[in-house]
Amino acid sequence: VASRLGVKGSADLGKGLKAVYKVEFGLAVDGSAGTSKGGVKGRNQYVGLAGGFGVVLAGRHDTPLKMSQPKDLFNDGLLDNAKMTKIGFAGANNGGEDRVAQTVAYVSPTFSNTKIVIALVPNEIGTDKSTITNIYSAAIMHGSKKKGLYLAAAINGADKDTTGGKSMSYTRLSAQYAVAGLVANAMYQISDSTGAEGNNIMVGLGYKMGKMMPKLKYSTTSEDKNSGNEGTVVALGLDYKMAKKTTAYVEIGSFDKKYTTTKGYTSVAVGLLHKF
Repeated sequence: VASRLGVKGSADLGKGLKAVYKVEFGLAVDGSAGTSKGGVKGRNQYVGLAGGFGVVLAGRHDTPLKMSQPKDLFNDGLLDNAKMTKIGFAGANNGGEDRVAQTVAYVSPTFSNTKIVIALVPNEIGTDKSTITNIYSAAIMHGSKKKGLYLAAAINGADKDTTGGKSMSYTRLSAQYAVAGLVANAMYQISDSTGAEGNNIMVGLGYKMGKMMPKLKYSTTSEDKNSGNEGTVVALGLDYKMAKKTTAYVEIGSFDKKYTTTKGYTSVAVGLLHKF
């Protein structure tokens, strides 16, 4: 479901500067890229300049709001964050998990274990091409997602979305604590757009026991103005570490009737993850 192939690197420019680049593609061997024979989808693809001032990059990239999320133990599968919430940004039901083209972004150096990321996106959506900030996104992140306490706050905004030229904002607060095999996190998200105002609460928990990690995630979405984007999802899973770079997993998720607006359903995934 989430196979990837790409290249990344840097080149020393002298005087403390270096050029950075990344080109990554998603390989949909199961046909989910829009064709029954599979296909290729663009992921983060950018060039940039790095130095003591931080990093400036341009290209296709995750929004700072997406970057701010805590660790998703079900990442990139049938039960990742984008699948478990129907509140969307810029007219799409991606749960804030947006990767946007034509991005110009700045990533600050880390000060006191805290960094700031800001991105502007011109001419990405809507019919008005005169502005350079059709989309903006910003995040402040403190701590590490790998160990200890992690806290983040982020916002996305759009002057026009793809559903008819309405402004939209998306706010996310995240917290996580990771120690000795335990990962526990939570996100609270607010979407504010005409006809689609609401919020989502998502909590995740995993605990590593030897080669195994049982995990769970719960998501509930509600809307002040009912457009059908509401309901709950419960996900359970188990990871098994087969080797240093290879993990097998099984995941099952239950989507309630209110979430689907027709009838509830269950998703099951069995997979093998290998990192080169």
